Amino acid sequence: MERFPHLKFLHKVIGKPRLHGGGEPNPLSIQNKNNRQDHSGYLSGRTSQIKSDWEIQIGRREELDLAPLHADIIPIFLKINPDLVTYDFELRQFGIEVISQEEEGYIIGASLDSFTSLNEKINRFLNEQHGGAKIADFWEIIDGNQWKPEHVLSDYLKSIWREIIEDRVYKVEIGIAFDKPIGKAPDPNSRYYERSLQRYNEELVERDNRFFERQDEFEVFIGHYGRLTSDIISLEDSFCCEVEITGKGLKDLVFNYPFVFEVSEADEIIGVNSEIDEVGTIELEVIAPDSTSPEVGVIDSGIMEGHSFISSAIIDGNSKSYIDGDDSTADHVRNGGHGTRVAGSILYPYGITSIESPYQLPCFVRNLRVLDGENKLTHKLPAELMKIIVEDNEDCKIFNLSINSSVASRLKHMSSWAATIDTLINQKKVIFLISSGNLTKDDIRHYISQGKNYPNFLDESYCRIANPAQSSFAITVGSVNHMHFEDADFESLGAEDEISAFSRVGTGIWGMIKPDVVEYGGGLVLSKTGNLVSNKESLSPELIRSTLGGGSAIGSDVVGTSFAAPKVAYITAQLLKLYPDEDVNLLRALIVQGARLPNSFFENPTPQSIKHFGYGIPSIERVTNNTHQRVTFYNSERIRAEEGHIYSLVIPEFLRSHVEEYDILIEVTLSYTAKVRRTRQKTKSYLSTWLDWASSKVGELYEDFKDYVLKEIEESETVYDKDLRNSMTGWNWKIKSDSRGVVDGINRNNSTVQKDWTIIKSHELPNDISFAVRGHKGWDKSHEEVSYSLVVSIEVLNSNLEIYEAMRVENEIELEI
Repeated sequence: MERFPHLKFLHKVIGKPRLHGGGEPNPLSIQNKNNRQDHSGYLSGRTSQIKSDWEIQIGRREELDLAPLHADIIPIFLKINPDLVTYDFELRQFGIEVISQEEEGYIIGASLDSFTSLNEKINRFLNEQHGGAKIADFWEIIDGNQWKPEHVLSDYLKSIWREIIEDRVYKVEIGIAFDKPIGKAPDPNSRYYERSLQRYNEELVERDNRFFERQDEFEVFIGHYGRLTSDIISLEDSFCCEVEITGKGLKDLVFNYPFVFEVSEADEIIGVNSEIDEVGTIELEVIAPDSTSPEVGVIDSGIMEGHSFISSAIIDGNSKSYIDGDDSTADHVRNGGHGTRVAGSILYPYGITSIESPYQLPCFVRNLRVLDGENKLTHKLPAELMKIIVEDNEDCKIFNLSINSSVASRLKHMSSWAATIDTLINQKKVIFLISSGNLTKDDIRHYISQGKNYPNFLDESYCRIANPAQSSFAITVGSVNHMHFEDADFESLGAEDEISAFSRVGTGIWGMIKPDVVEYGGGLVLSKTGNLVSNKESLSPELIRSTLGGGSAIGSDVVGTSFAAPKVAYITAQLLKLYPDEDVNLLRALIVQGARLPNSFFENPTPQSIKHFGYGIPSIERVTNNTHQRVTFYNSERIRAEEGHIYSLVIPEFLRSHVEEYDILIEVTLSYTAKVRRTRQKTKSYLSTWLDWASSKVGELYEDFKDYVLKEIEESETVYDKDLRNSMTGWNWKIKSDSRGVVDGINRNNSTVQKDWTIIKSHELPNDISFAVRGHKGWDKSHEEVSYSLVVSIEVLNSNLEIYEAMRVENEIELEI
């Protein structure tokens, strides 16, 4: 294949972006301000009652054999003006630590000083003194503690809460908040740098000490009723662990422990099991990968390493078992294994029998066994396991995770499993490919028997992507059918390139576009009578099988998103060969940039198509290469909040000619990572800094766009003609950065991989087209830089017009920075 590599962006200007925000005061807050006496009396009455009830309870805890708690730290549930509950919201000046951000302005908090600071502010508000104005935005304080189960427990635990038996032991996962932000790091150029640095380091030490102190206090509390069954996993604003605890302790934890924000049942983590033992084999000469090829970590049930089609891809000494008491790394799952199939899908993404011999393997695979012979994760908190694996395999940059929870992911807080993966991706610069999860045949049969036919049953909440597929930074992969099938008795559920009936769908948590992409993971058939859901060999992907339990070396006997994700891992490995030193965000961006929605959805995406396919099916050719008719530019950079970077592409004159009307496809993808925190909801509060991208309008000159986007360059204010810009036509982006856009209810800015595309006529192209990457403030007060990659492709559709070389030449000269 002729090489048309992606080209590095050369045009960049850095400055402070023009960000828009603000709003009118809330009428209810204005009403509270105009009725100071009534409002302050209401708030004071509530704090007084809550404090009194808490003191009574603290006094009785020893006689009731309850774990000790601090007398001065009191749980509180309040409603704040929702306009104020943004990315950097906190209540420290009121003596309240925010434990969890809820919907509609409700806050779970803990008063750290028995309401002393809050009552002082209430009195200042009453007397119209400085420091009390914000009390008008305190709308409600809810007394008692009966509100806590509804806001802390998972749906399952809420459903059985009334049946909790005090002397029974329950295994649960617990999330504990810790909110003590650190200010901005001192400026090395400041004349007071040494003094500031000393204070900053003292703050860090104080924060760490308090964090460990809270962990110790929590362990004492749990030890009164049970024990920790996992290590404590620390995140930016919280920690989590699994515990065994009595029903009595569980009730005390939920109702009274001030810092708990989430209690959930331990997930059942499983792989896909095969039901058929199909025989087949071929003769194939297999050549080991190039020595410089990357190694993909397969976190799964183990691999049959001696398999003739796999053995050359195994590096001796790198295989590991993470199952306590079982050092074997073999794949003991019956009927052909699971991890062996996943590894084979990485090494043979397009099947085996059609390959010409000899065949050189595309990469190495690293065997990281976590599932037992029953294909289940039977121990360890999954978040803990991810941390151990990544830190134990620091030379591995790609991880395939084709295992999920057996139920839909939750929508309130990012799970500890997904948040830990996000943290590892950001810190360790690795990439995770995660399957979106599978519905069972029984699940599908149930929906169809209830009159919910394919594909409409996928709209049910139970069919949502499974934990940890909602991870913000991982590439989540769903499955599509590779063909249609019909005979006298059966017909496939869905046609070619339609969503596989078993593939869990999006959107993800907080409206993120998930899955990110889809691949061919097989399909199912439905009987024409009797609602029988079944496999067919022709609809199943051809996979390598473990022969440890007998049977064939290859087979087409199982389907699942488990085998779609590794096909994208294969593409990722090929990318890493090309860009071994680039940021992981470039890998994420190029995978999505090379994806395309199937059928008519490419030109006319719908909400359902985005929920099913994400950004579509990635093409190895588009992901890694271009053509005479297509050119791709990229850059990987770091950016701070309240900073903007501008990139511009010059369009050759012949491409803008009015003589011909070519269809021009413009695709843009921004990918970024940042620090995360679990106790908050919504993407912009979860991330320490969040990014978006904007484009110039049709016909808008580079200089005018620069003046609009950047309000400060070299400390001078820029101006732009607002009326003129408003009168200009914007590009008809397919998704848009607003949920009221072309694809109703979908907003690309909710995701950390933000792709959009438009198709225009060539004569509509301007002299240049510009793009801005903008950094927005999140919760990180230190304003650390975050990593991103921006990718832009321009392609001539349905024509042999060659543009690659002309675009390359036109954009070789770097603009002045």
